[in-house]
Amino acid sequence: LGDELKCSTPRAQRTGSTMHWKDVYMGLAGMLSPADGLVQEKCDYDLVMPLALLFYYAVLYAPHVPPGSELLLKAASIYHSFLTWPVPYCDIFRELLTFISDELKAPGISFQRLVRTEQGLPVKNYQSSTVTVLLLNRSEVQSEFLSIAEKLSSTEHPRHATLVLLLEHLYQATFGTRCDLDSLHHLLKAKTLEELSEVYVSAAEAQEIAAASSDPVLARERLQCVLRDIAGAAALPAIVGDAQPRRLQPIPIPAARCYTYTWDQDNFGKQRGGPSPL
Repeated sequence: LGDELKCSTPRAQRTGSTMHWKDVYMGLAGMLSPADGLVQEKCDYDLVMPLALLFYYAVLYAPHVPPGSELLLKAASIYHSFLTWPVPYCDIFRELLTFISDELKAPGISFQRLVRTEQGLPVKNYQSSTVTVLLLNRSEVQSEFLSIAEKLSSTEHPRHATLVLLLEHLYQATFGTRCDLDSLHHLLKAKTLEELSEVYVSAAEAQEIAAASSDPVLARERLQCVLRDIAGAAALPAIVGDAQPRRLQPIPIPAARCYTYTWDQDNFGKQRGGPSPL
C-alpha cells in the first residue's frame, strides 16, 4: 500500500503534486465509517446517499484496489444492512452491492463498461452502447450554450486513443504496479487500430467472464492468467511477480460521445439535418 499515486488532473500536472496510494485507501475506508455508525443508528436518509455515491465514484476512479486490502469486502458487509431500508434506498444499495461484487471478481470492470457504453464500443455478447443526445430548439437556447453544443458535436475522441486508454486501465486495475504502465503505453500506441481492437476484445471478454463467475478469488486468478497470455501473444510488457516501486497512474474517463438534434417546434417536430457524433 505504499505505492505512490501520481495525479493526472490539470492542477496536479501544473503543481507536480503527488499523493500516496495509502491516502487513497484511507480515504475510501473513511467513507465507510459514517455508514457503519451514525447513519444506520439514526437512519439518516440525507447522508446515506451522498456517502454511497462518494464510495462508488472513489472506487470507480481508483487505479487499483489491492485484493488483500479487504476494503471491498468490508464495504459489502456494511452496505448489505441497508437492504432493509425503504425504496429507493434499498434498490440503490442492491446496485452498489452488485458493483462491489463485480469489482471483486474483475477489478476495474465498471470503469470499462462505462467508457465502452459512452464511446459506443460494445463487446460482442455483452453490453450494448447508449447514446447521449442533446435536444435543442435554437430559438430558446442561449448562444453560449449553442456554442458548447456545437463543440461537443464537432469533436470525437479517437478510437485508437480510447482503446489504448482502456487497455492501460484494465491491466493496471488488475495487476497494479506489477504492470509497467509507461512501457505498455508506448507499445500500445505503436499498434494499429485493428491490432488494438483484437487485443481489447479478448481482454474485455475475459473480464466479463470473470465477473460472471461465482468465486471472486478463482475469478481473479483466471483473469490474471488470461491477461498474461494475451499480453504475451501481443508482445506487451511481461507482468512481474511482485509489486514494483513505481507510481500508480489515475486514468481519466474521456468525454462521452454526443449527438445534437434541433427541431422547428416544441413538439419535437422535423429535425434539421442528422446527428453529429462526438
